[in-house]
Amino acid sequence: MRLFAALLILTLGGCGIAVSDKPMLAAADTIGAPQFEDGVWLLPELDEEEDCAVDTAQPVSKWPDCASWSVHRDGQWFARDGDSGIATKAVPYSTVTVSNGDIAIIQLESDKSPADDGTVDPMPYSFGAFDNKPAATAKLRSIRFWIVMCGKYEESGADDDAPMTLIRYPGFDEKCRPASMQVLRDAAAASRPPPTLELPVFHWVRATLD
Repeated sequence: MRLFAALLILTLGGCGIAVSDKPMLAAADTIGAPQFEDGVWLLPELDEEEDCAVDTAQPVSKWPDCASWSVHRDGQWFARDGDSGIATKAVPYSTVTVSNGDIAIIQLESDKSPADDGTVDPMPYSFGAFDNKPAATAKLRSIRFWIVMCGKYEESGADDDAPMTLIRYPGFDEKCRPASMQVLRDAAAASRPPPTLELPVFHWVRATLD
């Protein structure tokens, strides 16, 4: 799903992302959690050098192939099946769970099927976040999201050429796994970019493809 691929692009090549080998959200964390509106969702192009204008008044079949769109239906996400057209398929991130709270956590479960070399992702869970204050009472139609990191990078010396070192937030181990849901929530708050940085907006545009 292009949304979640884009989420990972926003990070340092995947370094420093909060991950887990088990789900972190319990039933209590999802009580009253916001829900996504069913329909077609669009993610603006993150590459400023690529011009991908989309006339959302037009049916999706008339959108350019470069458009990053997905379909949400009954709690399941679907992405374009191929590089063109409007045929869809369930996305590898088949399980997307959202938490409650002033900052909602998006728990993404990756595809657990073996890769071509037979290996399976040892850390199938990663996390995004978005502001949820005041708490959503209607289904979501727009979110400004960011990635939950397990720490922040700081210069390791006075030299401008000194490498950056990841300083992990409290409660994360050397593999960037959080010790608890509270650790993850604290990291989500600490990971939020400053107000001067424009967050990408993932938004609902229409109820049906065509």
